[in-house]
Amino acid sequence: MCRAAQGLALAVTLAAPLFAGDDPALFPAAQCAALWFGQDDYAQVSAWLDRDPKDLALAEAFRQVALRQTTQRPASIDAFIQSQRRQMSLLVEAFIFGGDRQSRDLHESLMQDCADFAATQPETRDLR
Repeated sequence: MCRAAQGLALAVTLAAPLFAGDDPALFPAAQCAALWFGQDDYAQVSAWLDRDPKDLALAEAFRQVALRQTTQRPASIDAFIQSQRRQMSLLVEAFIFGGDRQSRDLHESLMQDCADFAATQPETRDLR
C-alpha cells in the first residue's frame, strides 16, 4: 500500500468520530460495525489474514446496536457503515501488510473502544 493510501485511510478513520457527532448510533456502534466488516473484507483478499466468521457476526451485531440506538433512518446507518468500511479495510491492510505502526496503533485503539462498548450492549456482550 502506498503512503498516500495509508495517510488517507488514517485521516478518514480518525475524522469519523468528528463527523458522527454525539450520535452513539454512529460512534461507536456503526463505526465498530464498519471496522469488523472492513477487517473481513481485507481477510477475503489477503494471504496475510485468515477469515474469521466471528468478524461478520460482530459487524452485524454492532450494526444492530446502531439501528436500535439511532433516531435516523436505517439507510443512514448503513450508508455511514459503507462510507467507513473501505477505510477500515485499508487500515487493516496498512498495518498487516504494510507494517505501518500508526495504523496498528489506531486499529488497536479502535478495537479496544469497540470491546469496551460491546461489553455494555446486549447484542454484543456475549461475542468474542
